[in-house]
Amino acid sequence: MEKSPQYNRAAHPLLFISSILLIGIVFAHYILAPHYTMGSKEATGILIGSLLIVLCIIQYTPRGPTHNSSLIFYNSTLFIVVFVWGIVLFYITKEKNIFQIPYPEKFITLCRNSVINKINNSIYSQEANGFAQALVLGVKTDLDKEILMAYKQLGIIHIIAISGMHLEIIFKNISRITQWLPRKKICMYIELCIVISSVWIYTLMAFASPSIVRAAVFFCIYYIGRFMGASSFTLNTIAGAVFILLLFDLKNIENIGLQLSYAAVVGIHLFYPVFNKMLPMDNPVLIFLWSNLCVSLSAQLTTLPILLYHFHQIASLVLVSNFIMVPLSTLLLYALVLLVLTPSLWNLPRLVGEIIEKYIIGMNKAIRFLDTLPINHSMHISLSLGQVILLYLGLLVIYGWLYTKKAKWLVYFLGLFCINSLLKLFSQA
Repeated sequence: MEKSPQYNRAAHPLLFISSILLIGIVFAHYILAPHYTMGSKEATGILIGSLLIVLCIIQYTPRGPTHNSSLIFYNSTLFIVVFVWGIVLFYITKEKNIFQIPYPEKFITLCRNSVINKINNSIYSQEANGFAQALVLGVKTDLDKEILMAYKQLGIIHIIAISGMHLEIIFKNISRITQWLPRKKICMYIELCIVISSVWIYTLMAFASPSIVRAAVFFCIYYIGRFMGASSFTLNTIAGAVFILLLFDLKNIENIGLQLSYAAVVGIHLFYPVFNKMLPMDNPVLIFLWSNLCVSLSAQLTTLPILLYHFHQIASLVLVSNFIMVPLSTLLLYALVLLVLTPSLWNLPRLVGEIIEKYIIGMNKAIRFLDTLPINHSMHISLSLGQVILLYLGLLVIYGWLYTKKAKWLVYFLGLFCINSLLKLFSQA
């Protein structure tokens, strides 16, 4: 059953709040900033005043059935207030971030060095050792530059970057361990602390790179919400993560990595279930392969406009290379986690390290082979900001058609196609 706009807004409050805040931030950046400067004290005063207005509206709005005029006034006022908050946030965070959190540097360095020493004592090949350290901790000093370039040419450099895939493995395995704890309140609090602490210790061990910080914030919001018994809405969780990251550093909004990360997550959330249902299967091998292809296709669809806008090119084998290498790299990551946790008894770490070493060398050979294929080349396509917006609107319309199976969405898509054609016509004139 198709859900109403009121239901979607109630189910995704952070999505709507973050969207309006972003509108206010963009408005302040491009419209107000060139002409007007606001001090931090002035901005703080406006923020407090806006908060008081919201509290008054909530307090004095009639409960129960509301007339249309009251509802319009209520929604409009909230929109204006949150929009003003976005403008104020822009000016408050112009010179420094709102929040800054210290971390235990000595403890994190000790944990990181113990993992590096375990890899050094178990994997002797320089190529495999450098790749393993890059995949586990993001240490790229010993990573082979040739293989790094091959990953870039194939459009799968994200495999080497520390990201949500790493935290998902940690999250799932710790959850399997802690699920044996009694389902009492104190034990559930202990489980919550263990999971969140482990996620952030690993995040700091990986030098708190932007990609893993984004994933850590996302996982924490999701897990705390689940712990409190809240309903899980992925888009709401994504919006909450973006909102928190912007509070720490407003410049994140211009970060290409943040744009690509959340575009991929949103694409997988929206398109993957639709694509996966298109071909029902019973064979587990075919189910795995089709599911992997759907994930790759969903992520590529929503990240493509950003890639073309910023880099003006895309690898011709990006879908094929992701389809092949993402499952292989996930298996490798599980093996590296096993290596780190293997006790130093009976030379077991070295035995596991030899297997991983051969696996990495074989995987890199496959990468070099794909990179040398004649079909592998960069396709150069340049997009303007207007075309990027139209592309995303087109993707949204296509999703609406796939989800609802209603022909009206195809009419909307035809309208967008006509608008794009007119823009190209007048731009050439």
